[in-house]
Amino acid sequence: MGRGRTLGRRGACFILRPVRGEIGNYSANAGHRRGNGRINVKGLTMKKANGWRSALAIPAVLLGISLAVFGGSAPAWAQLSDQDTISTQGTQFVRPPPRKPPPPEKPPEKKPDRPAAVVPPAPKKSPPPPKIPSVVFLVDTSDSMLNRSEDRRSTRIKEAKDAMARVLRDMAPETRVQVWTFSREMKPVLVKGVPQGRFIPIGRRNYRKALIDRVRALRTSGGTNLYRSVVKALAFFDAPRDQALYRSGERFPVLVVVSDGEDGGRTRETMRTVKTEKGKRPLITINTIGFSISKKEGWFQELCLIATRPSGCATAGNGAELQSLLESFYHPAKRR
Repeated sequence: MGRGRTLGRRGACFILRPVRGEIGNYSANAGHRRGNGRINVKGLTMKKANGWRSALAIPAVLLGISLAVFGGSAPAWAQLSDQDTISTQGTQFVRPPPRKPPPPEKPPEKKPDRPAAVVPPAPKKSPPPPKIPSVVFLVDTSDSMLNRSEDRRSTRIKEAKDAMARVLRDMAPETRVQVWTFSREMKPVLVKGVPQGRFIPIGRRNYRKALIDRVRALRTSGGTNLYRSVVKALAFFDAPRDQALYRSGERFPVLVVVSDGEDGGRTRETMRTVKTEKGKRPLITINTIGFSISKKEGWFQELCLIATRPSGCATAGNGAELQSLLESFYHPAKRR
């Protein structure tokens, strides 16, 4: 703490003592002969000066301090005599530094536009398990199949046998198959080792070869018992061990009928019987092929009524067309 500094301006004497380099403890003491009365004015403590009234001393001192620091003349009523002293012990009067203008407000930072959210593509669904056919071929071997096909190259039965042999040759090894013929009676095409009414695993080479040989040896006889044959063929899919496979889609049960003429009407089964039995087995797909006939023939419309859906009924004029339809109708990946 250094000694005070005395400032005088027209009868006012101020003793300034710097303290700690900061503004604080505003205290001014005026000499008082009669007492030590103190008046506080916003942090300023004053002792009443001799001969001054309190009401005049307060503004006089404040005004005098202001004039001493910032310059100027005090009015007569505010002047102090030389013997009157104000001691500013512990006080430092400092001119406040000029206020710096506030920094300009920075414009709000523009946030970069976020790229549009990229929606990840939906995960690809795994393909369903392949449907392995369990197919029954029901082939017309009535005497009308001895007629020539539309292209007149061969008989209907020969072209039908050749087309069936090629389909069996190219059939996928996991396929199970039965081949039946119908005329006056319905007969199975059997291979050694597989009971009648059971599906033949065509993947076994000896079974495939034996079945093809039996098909090539087929002969015609008698009339056409179409409705009864269809009803019996549907029952081959009723084995309890196969139902779970059909329901899960692992196996595709399909009946493919090939015929060149209408039912002979010699049995009790009718179209109504066929529809009833078909309705009992909704999992079975029935496809029908009119071989070497015209779509305009009335009985062809009845043949289409046997099919599960209209797209599963068609005509073939020769062996090549028949083979193509057989392959597309028995295999689920190629069906129309």
